[in-house]
Amino acid sequence: MSQPVLSLVALTAALSLLSIPAEAQRRQQQQATPSSLQSGAVWLSPAIGLRYHIDERWLFQMDTQFRFDAASGTLLDVQVRPGIEYHMSPNWGLAAGYVQYQRYLAGQTTSRGAFQDVLYRARIDTLPIAGRWRWEELFYDNGTYLVRTRVLAGLRIPLKDTWELAFSDEVFFNVGNSGPNRRLGWAQNRIYAGFGRALTPWAKASLGYELDTYDPTGSTPTGVRNIHNIKLNLVFDLN
Repeated sequence: MSQPVLSLVALTAALSLLSIPAEAQRRQQQQATPSSLQSGAVWLSPAIGLRYHIDERWLFQMDTQFRFDAASGTLLDVQVRPGIEYHMSPNWGLAAGYVQYQRYLAGQTTSRGAFQDVLYRARIDTLPIAGRWRWEELFYDNGTYLVRTRVLAGLRIPLKDTWELAFSDEVFFNVGNSGPNRRLGWAQNRIYAGFGRALTPWAKASLGYELDTYDPTGSTPTGVRNIHNIKLNLVFDLN
């Protein structure tokens, strides 16, 4: 790994992680608006990802995502997820790392913890498909914890030139928790559709729509909450 790349990775990781405690000071200044948490709210979620191939089998990656309420412009949360991926074969891989969900709305609690992934990638004819089974152990600032599993299936359809169309569905299940308003079992579902394209040999962008549906017993007392999420992702390969 070259010195410039090492410096870039270290600087980016440090800025992302160190900015979280500083941003926490703004929590008392931001109040939850009804539109940001009610069913039908629209969120904007820009994200940036960094990838570095250590060798043929090992990959370092870090993703940082911001979520804003489109109606008020309020910053809802920041998610930082560094991790390491290991390719066992052309189709199978393992990954593990750390995640922090820094939440800023009144009544929302920051959480952090570890995650572990089992990854599958293949092709059906010329169509790339992917699957991911993720296990997360999250610990909240209020002393509660949540253990959940997430199963994702995705499909990409290559289009003209460097464009592609992507679809995915991810289902969340709570398997252990100490929160009074969370139950075990199905908790959340995310359906995504969007377009992506390569900007350069080392950068890729995507824009899409995600329908995020929450379990009413875990999120709201009055009914299922559907959030409309507009997602913009930029991913950079460092080598």
